[in-house]
Amino acid sequence: MSLTAAVLLNRLTTRAKIRHMRALMALCELRGIGRAAQALGITQPAMSQLLVELEKLLDTRLFLRHSKGVDPTPAALDLLPIASRIVAATEEGAERIASHHRREGGMVRVGSSVAATGALLDAALPAFGAAHPNILTQVQTVIGQALDNAFSGDEFDVVCCREREVIPDGWEFKVLVPDELIVAAGTTHPLARAETVTIEALYRATWVQHTAVSLARGQFDELRIQHGWDELKLVHVTSRIPVISWSMLKTGELLSLVPRSVVMPWLSIGLLKELDAGLGLQLPPIGYLWRPDRVGPAVSRFFAALDACATELTEEKTP
Repeated sequence: MSLTAAVLLNRLTTRAKIRHMRALMALCELRGIGRAAQALGITQPAMSQLLVELEKLLDTRLFLRHSKGVDPTPAALDLLPIASRIVAATEEGAERIASHHRREGGMVRVGSSVAATGALLDAALPAFGAAHPNILTQVQTVIGQALDNAFSGDEFDVVCCREREVIPDGWEFKVLVPDELIVAAGTTHPLARAETVTIEALYRATWVQHTAVSLARGQFDELRIQHGWDELKLVHVTSRIPVISWSMLKTGELLSLVPRSVVMPWLSIGLLKELDAGLGLQLPPIGYLWRPDRVGPAVSRFFAALDACATELTEEKTP
């Protein structure tokens, strides 16, 4: 009796497994049982057994074996796009269920810029972790293109950063704390003891240069043009790593024009000094972006912690 479509459908729905589909895909791509087994993280005998099971299930030869590996038959190539759709749909389903559990359970995935880490997370995370020990909080730094890409997938529940000119579709932004560019120095720098610092004193100092694409670099170059700082003394060590700024400034020999948010952790414990230079260089405020339709209890508690931290920081600055 010939094998009918109804019989095949019954076999596939009752006996076929996702691992059979993944094995078919790996064999079609890699053309070798050993290579396919390695790609799936199983043994070569296990891969051979999956192939035997699938060919028996379909009563069809799927691969021709030879000394260099295997070649897919027309039947395997016909089945390949179907297997790919099955695996892709299964992966999508797993992602959606996992996302649901994350929103309803105790997990918060945070992407944070350097500025937001210094201005918010440095102060908020210790208290949040102590208050909610059962919530897993994963924090990842996002800089430059990584920050732009943070809104395109489902990698983060919240992105802490500076306010953006264009808010990504489906996201909303909440302003928490202001920010501005300041002149920072080590506590032993000669200007750290001055009540106010003149433009002439800034010109005579030695500065740490910044990366060309940073907000601080653009404003610094404008200051140089505005005040005619043609022969300014510079140290050309550029980095977006905050601890590098601290390493350069702690010697007490250099100045840096830097967002207050970036060096806030060191300012708050007295390891760096903000000079009163009266520059008034405001920056876009810092807050967080989130998707209103994807907020669970854990994320809501995280928002509350950020809001409370911002309120406390604002009250500390209010005379």
